[in-house]
Amino acid sequence: MLRYCIILFFTAFSLSAQNNDEKLAAQYMTEKAYSKAADLYESLAKKQPESIYYYENLLQCYILLKDFKAGEKLIDKRIKKYETNYGYQVDKGYLLGLQAIEQERDKLFKKLLDLKFNEQFSIDNLANAFLKRQYYAQALQAYSKGRKALNDAYIFTFEIAELYFVMGEIANGTNELVLYAGHYDFTIQEVKDKLMMVYRNRKDYDVLSKNTLQKLQKNPENLVYNDLLIWSFIQQKDWQGALLQSKAVDKRLNEEGRKIIELGWICQSNEAYDIAIQCFEYVKQLGGDKRYFYQAQQGILQNGLLQIKASNGADIINLRLLEKEYIAFLNSNGNNWQTAEQMEQLAELYIYYLHENEKGITELNKAIKMREIQPFVLAKCKLSLGDALLINGDPWEADLLYKQVEKTFNTDELGQEAKFRYARLCYFRGEFSWCQTQLDVLKNATSQLISNNALRLWLLIQDNIGLDSTEEAMALYANVELLIFKNKLTEAAIALDGIPNKFPQHTLADEIYFSKAVIAEKQGNLNDAIVYYTKVYKDYGFDILADNALLNLAKLYEFKLKDTEKAKQLYEKIILNYTGSLFANEARKRFRFLRGDDNEKPTEYYGD
Repeated sequence: MLRYCIILFFTAFSLSAQNNDEKLAAQYMTEKAYSKAADLYESLAKKQPESIYYYENLLQCYILLKDFKAGEKLIDKRIKKYETNYGYQVDKGYLLGLQAIEQERDKLFKKLLDLKFNEQFSIDNLANAFLKRQYYAQALQAYSKGRKALNDAYIFTFEIAELYFVMGEIANGTNELVLYAGHYDFTIQEVKDKLMMVYRNRKDYDVLSKNTLQKLQKNPENLVYNDLLIWSFIQQKDWQGALLQSKAVDKRLNEEGRKIIELGWICQSNEAYDIAIQCFEYVKQLGGDKRYFYQAQQGILQNGLLQIKASNGADIINLRLLEKEYIAFLNSNGNNWQTAEQMEQLAELYIYYLHENEKGITELNKAIKMREIQPFVLAKCKLSLGDALLINGDPWEADLLYKQVEKTFNTDELGQEAKFRYARLCYFRGEFSWCQTQLDVLKNATSQLISNNALRLWLLIQDNIGLDSTEEAMALYANVELLIFKNKLTEAAIALDGIPNKFPQHTLADEIYFSKAVIAEKQGNLNDAIVYYTKVYKDYGFDILADNALLNLAKLYEFKLKDTEKAKQLYEKIILNYTGSLFANEARKRFRFLRGDDNEKPTEYYGD
């Protein structure tokens, strides 16, 4: 027993001493005292000659000390002991290269590459040895010769592709992966994942498009190539190209529009509403007996309304065309709980864009009376009805409806929206203190849009009631905003002109010009709107509406004047000059969209 304890004691002592030497050697390496580190690693390597760790560190010390003879001696011992571990032979070549003895190094590497291999492990061993010392061309040769030796054209695909990508040969790396997926169709998602990791911009995806197009010309029936081509178009946001190719695949497979419907939803999520509508129109034209016909109808309606919201309105012809689509859909499918959402959307069109309030109220009342209507849709109907009743001059009924939704969805985003509309109602009524109390809660709302709207209104009140103890000017301006909300634009314009006459030095000046711009834009007087928006951000650049004016002006140029270059300049002003703006994220998003940024995250994509 005593003898056993003595052995344990000395073993523990020895291990402790070894650990101390190892730590000290690492410290010497950090301090660049390579000679001292080498002495310790030599001692440690003698005690544990099998240790790769000590070998690697000792060799690194010799290299840093330029003691190449000692390094070569160390490597030769390893080669003699481990003949089939090609890493040591590659290390010897690496050492020769450091001494500029390239001819000897190349001769050694050629000898290694000429070896006959019959198993995957040995090929991997050699290729990885080259990779470790960053001899990428030799690693590539090892894998290529390994393919021939094993008579397998697809083995080592991911390793070879990775090498090409590291070497900057995007086309060759892409070709490897496309061929692999074309042969093993079940690997397509793995291939996509890999490409998403290595591609850095849309030009890289263009390489994929060209590659798959070439392969499709030779093998048009290969569905993997079709799938990859569509995917590459989507990543480049080439929606038209994606749609064209999706149609071709849909016809070939007779899928009745399945992929095109999915593409439509992707376009919608990327705000490419025009192409989304084209997708849904195509599927709709396939006929009412097809399985995606109903979805196509819904997609046309939803994207039509989203397009109008994004551009802050549309001309009367397009508004009437969308109204006609909604009516046709409801006539075809009936008024029921399944179509209640479309009824609510039609009501939105009537109330906010066509300004036909009574028609909107009729649609909403029909939907609300349905027993089986979904709670979420019912709540949306109540909110829209509240707005419609407010426009009709019945704020108390609006108040009641907003509070009903807030109570039902008190922990949900819809409840926050209801609370904001109630706060806005308080603002319209001149109850500014109570309005701000409601807005205080909403400034931290989960929805960025609600949070921004709440903060904007809160700041508007805070900025303009300090100098006016009677709050009379603020009340007049709130009434103007209510008139604009009711689309009583002429009355609103007259009321606006009266405020500076009564309160010439009031801080509401920028708000007045901003509202003039909004009225002019709604009336279609775009030149006047441009003048007023420009005055707000130039003359009142440090006031609370400057960034809002810039955003509205940018959208006017983008959506109504179709001047994307001017829109980009204005979005960029917000990004650069108003970094803390509530609209900075939206401006950045629109700017990147118009610029066609390369550094966007990959687009969501459907796939088998």
